[in-house]
This record gives sequence, structure tokens and C-alpha cells, in this order.
Amino acid sequence: MLTTTVQGRTWNFNHAIGHLAIAGEGFLFPYSVVTNDSGFMYVLNRSPDPKEGDGNKRTQPNFKRIGKWKLDDEFVSDFAQNDIMWPVSLAVDEKGFLYCTDEIKNKVLKYNSEDKKISEWGIEGSGKGEFSKPAGIASDLGGHLYVVDAGNNRIQKFTGDGEFIHTWGEFGSGLGQLNDPWGITVDSQGFVYVADWGNDRVQKFTGDGEWLQNFGVSFPEELRLDHPSDVAVDSEGDVYVADWGNKKVQIFDSDGEILTSLYGDATELSRSAQNFLEINQDYYKAFKRAKDKSRLGIFERPTSISITRDDRIIICDTSMQRLQVYDKEKGYMDPEFNL
Repeated sequence: MLTTTVQGRTWNFNHAIGHLAIAGEGFLFPYSVVTNDSGFMYVLNRSPDPKEGDGNKRTQPNFKRIGKWKLDDEFVSDFAQNDIMWPVSLAVDEKGFLYCTDEIKNKVLKYNSEDKKISEWGIEGSGKGEFSKPAGIASDLGGHLYVVDAGNNRIQKFTGDGEFIHTWGEFGSGLGQLNDPWGITVDSQGFVYVADWGNDRVQKFTGDGEWLQNFGVSFPEELRLDHPSDVAVDSEGDVYVADWGNKKVQIFDSDGEILTSLYGDATELSRSAQNFLEINQDYYKAFKRAKDKSRLGIFERPTSISITRDDRIIICDTSMQRLQVYDKEKGYMDPEFNL
């Protein structure tokens, strides 16, 4: 077991999920991951970037999909292939509805627990309820939705049915201002955290948009965030940031102090990757010939983080076509030593 321990906290690497695949038990540029209380996980497969000049952004459209998994690593189904064009992020609310943002359609799509699309809303623009490249999306305990309106450098708040409530933010680098924001989460107290991608920081707000705090240091250079793509908060208030540019996940305490970083530990094949290699012996032989597999386990582009209620941390590594799963121990105490 690979373990990271610091300041009375410990994280154990558990396993990896997935491999490169255009459907089924694998991923093609997985971009977002969320879990629900019914024991399911949803993974958004964005597929490769569209070719230059592909005006409708439908390059290989059937490869864009949402995969549904059981949390014990059992694949269930793919869906939404005909609904999404250039999807970015997923969210699940307290009632179990799934939401997906689409930055080309400038819409939010809503699915029920049977994976059927039941509604969508949004048009391109900068008015209330309008979008320009919507990115991250999150739900609070009251069922409100927060959508990162990236092109308009703002956050919009809605009901679960898409009724506009409130907006905040503008372009800039000052407190509360945003520059191409991406990921978003809401903690158990209703505070909103935004991955301010262009400003190399995470900002914390009240649910009504009042600025509270920044996460991310400016010095020393090696600890600075580099274009963070997502943020999540565990049950004890520790804050996890997908440090996209630095290829790691930084973990902060609730006061903004850096605790540690996760760099990826998936040196063993996932179950589905193992199955794939066993029926493709040429690939398997090449894999076995590699003496140093340590580099195979690290993150390449961590893009999304989801944390379950029991603090299982699921990190979506887009470029490596897989998820890495960690467990945070409860009640861990540093060992005592006799002096």
C-alpha cells in the first residue's frame, strides 16, 4: 500500500480504474468525475480535440459519452452520446439528478437516475441565465446549482430546474474577480470554491458570491498553483486542488496552509487494463519488459476530483485515460516516540 502521511492525516492509494477505450470499460480523455449516494460514479468522456475547421465540433461524436460505474469498479453503461457536443463537467444533486455542461451548445443538460435526459437550458450570451462556454458545475445541499460561466468570467446560481437566481464575478485578478475559471465545488457548509484557472488560484465564496479566501501561494515558486482545473473538499474541511499545470493534486487545510501533494501512484494496472492486455499479448509482453514502471503511475493532466462522503478521493487523469483512487484514513494519529 502506498501511503502519504502528514500532520495527523494519511492518504492510502487504493487502485486505478480504466484504460484507453472508445466505449465501455475504458476512457477517451475523461474530463470530469462525480459520485452519488446510491453507489454510482459518472465519468465524462470528452474525446479528442476537434480538428481545425470542424465547425460543428462533432469530430467522432459517438466517442463523447458519459460512463456509469458502480463504486466497486463495475462498469454499467454508456449514455448521452447523442446529446453532447463539447462537454466539460458533471454534477449530481441531493435528489440524484445528474447535470452536464456543454461549452459549444452553451447549455446545461439534466438527466434522471435512469440516465435519460429530461431537460436542458441556456443560450449563448452574457445576460442573466445565458452562457459563454460553461465549464464547472456543482450542487449544494439545498439543491441550488452553481455554474462556472467561463467565457463571461462569472458564476451563475440556479435552481435545479434552471431558474436563474444570482450571479457574481467579472474579469480580472483582484479579490473576487476571475480569469477563465474552470472547476467548482460546494462544501457541506454551503461555501463555494472556484478553480480560477487563469489566475493560478482557488477562491472561496459564500453561496451568494461574497469573497472569503484565496488558496494558493505566490512563493516559493515550486508550491505555486499552475492553472488549477478543479477543486474538492473532504468531510474534515481539507481542500484538494487539481493542479493541472504542475501535474499533481495539492492538498490544503481549511486555513489555506499547504499540507501535501499527490503525484499519482498507479504503478499497477487497473482491472480493465489487465483484462485488455491479457487478450492482447503483444502489448502485454512489451509492458512486462519495462523495468522501471514508477513513471507509469504519475499524473499527467489531473483535471477533475470527486470525494465521496466517506472520503474516498477519485482523481480523473485526462491524458492517462484513467482514474486514480485514494482513501483518507479517519482518526489517524501520528505515532508516539520515546525520547
